Amino acid sequence: MRYIKIIFSLILINLLDREIANITYNFFAIFPLTFLSYSFYVYKSQLNIGSSEAFLLGLFVDLISDTFLGLNAIFFCLITYFINMYANAFKLFSYLQICIFFGLSSSAYVGFSQMIINIWDFSYLTLFVSTFLNVFLCIFIAIFSAHLPYFVKRRL
Repeated sequence: MRYIKIIFSLILINLLDREIANITYNFFAIFPLTFLSYSFYVYKSQLNIGSSEAFLLGLFVDLISDTFLGLNAIFFCLITYFINMYANAFKLFSYLQICIFFGLSSSAYVGFSQMIINIWDFSYLTLFVSTFLNVFLCIFIAIFSAHLPYFVKRRL
């Protein structure tokens, strides 16, 4: 049942990711929401996510997102490896440091995927704007999630 929830949420987030990409690509910004949501899933999971699960979920995202086969699978395996390897170090980090890590990892995803997909039209402006906006997106999500229970209690 857990895998069905993960696959269903990846499909919904991928659809949202495509719609946002159609809007923000004209402004030289790319928000890899599918990659960020998978990274958040691995970070918050109590279980140790294995490389085979990461690879299979990455292949599934490759199939539903019409990218090169193996692109997301490799990045999902890499982020799973880094998060599992530094799981104890993340406990020492502040929310700001964790947000910067996820923002920079998403910008690395943007940079490498743009080098593979648009090798002749690689844009450093897209990379720098995406890095800046992805770090602030992660900070905004962290602030919103920290204050969400307060707002929910207040409205009820």
